[in-house]
Amino acid sequence: MQYYGKNHQSLAQAIFKEDLPKVIGTQEWVIVDIRMPLDFMDGHLKGAVNITTQEELQTLLNNNADKKILLNCYSGHTVSLLGSDLVNSGYTNVYFLDEEISRCL
Repeated sequence: MQYYGKNHQSLAQAIFKEDLPKVIGTQEWVIVDIRMPLDFMDGHLKGAVNITTQEELQTLLNNNADKKILLNCYSGHTVSLLGSDLVNSGYTNVYFLDEEISRCL
């Protein structure tokens, strides 16, 4: 199995700050922010949705099987682990932001 990332290792492919212009605002991607709702409201990537439960994430994944899913958290650590779990569960369209979110806003 191949691992991706510079700051955190994951089976999900890594996305970095310099990649975001190709992601934000396109129909090909869904950006999922898993941070706490108050932190999400203080600032998030344009177009991101705030998902905080496994059930919400499962619904989003099932409803967007034809899109690339970019996961972001505070530092990239939590989404690197979540991304690996999702890849191990059979999802091939999962990516994670391997950056501090504060550097990307």
